Amino acid sequence: MVKLAVGAGTSGAVFASRLTEDSERTVLLLEAGGDPFDDQNVNIPILADSVRGTEYDWQYHTLPQQQACLGHVNNVCRTYLYSTLPVLMT
Repeated sequence: MVKLAVGAGTSGAVFASRLTEDSERTVLLLEAGGDPFDDQNVNIPILADSVRGTEYDWQYHTLPQQQACLGHVNNVCRTYLYSTLPVLMT
């Protein structure tokens, strides 16, 4: 039996791992994109916000919300909303 898991994020990788516990199964885990691990902004957690709006960010946004994203333009949440704002550190 062959199983396909798409998306090697945290839950996708755990799901694929659990599927392999049955020796009767063959599992293929797919993840989109390249290998960003040479980029320090991906490897250092405190810098994670700096990859918003780059090729590492899928730049998803929500449909207009009635009970959430109320401070956003047209009540639409975006994953990259603040990526173009300057960062001030004190």
